Amino acid sequence: MLELYFYENSVCSERVLMTLAEKGIDDWIGHHLDLFRGEEANHEYLKLNPKGQVPTLVHHGQVIRESSIICDYLDDLHPNNPLKPDDTIDRAHMREWVKEADEAGFQGVASLSFAAVFREKLSKKTEEERNKLWAGQTDLLRTYRQKTCFNDGLESPYAIIALAAWEGIFVALEKALCDQRNWIIGDQFTLADLNFAPLIARLEAIGFLDIWLDHRPCSADWWRRLKTRTSFADANVGPGDREEQEDFAREGSKYLDQARRILQEVS
Repeated sequence: MLELYFYENSVCSERVLMTLAEKGIDDWIGHHLDLFRGEEANHEYLKLNPKGQVPTLVHHGQVIRESSIICDYLDDLHPNNPLKPDDTIDRAHMREWVKEADEAGFQGVASLSFAAVFREKLSKKTEEERNKLWAGQTDLLRTYRQKTCFNDGLESPYAIIALAAWEGIFVALEKALCDQRNWIIGDQFTLADLNFAPLIARLEAIGFLDIWLDHRPCSADWWRRLKTRTSFADANVGPGDREEQEDFAREGSKYLDQARRILQEVS
């Protein structure tokens, strides 16, 4: 039996939920952890994931961590509807895109999310509550990034690097997609597309996506295709209810002009 520990508004959890939907896997048990209540720092969960991060997959008592690795594992576990190319060169290129999504893409979204949206949410907590939340984290890089983005907003070095990183990603995406292919690797929808989906959905939710798509028609068409995937809807990718969607859009809109200005300065 598969058991998934996740948070519903985690972009990394959404990757795995999309993969489960793409593969038609429905025999799994979910354990929801609320990150804003610090439930990932629970002692029992830390035994499964010492970093205190989601998602974590448990299969027959064996633990698999890191979202892109979990997605790859699930694709191997159920060979139907493959999400990796057969060709070894294509598969290598796919993994290069996944690596870019993991490193530049995820770190960028995490920084921008805190600088533009979660900053407001955390500001409603007391300093003691915020410190308790951060004290429960075991990944120093994540904690420092969150604190810096909370204190400095888009002026945080992490947020500035994030804007530049996503500019580089979209330059590469546009170049790859403008030979009329449907997906990043070609005609097959792969883990390259899937691993980017929740990250770009987050950029769209905070109102930043048009910064990059306004002048990139091939990437914009690809994004429209991606959002029509059944798995995208099944995984509830993006902010959940209307109130949450409005919160993301409202907070993100406060920083949009600043984001454009910073990106222009660093490009």
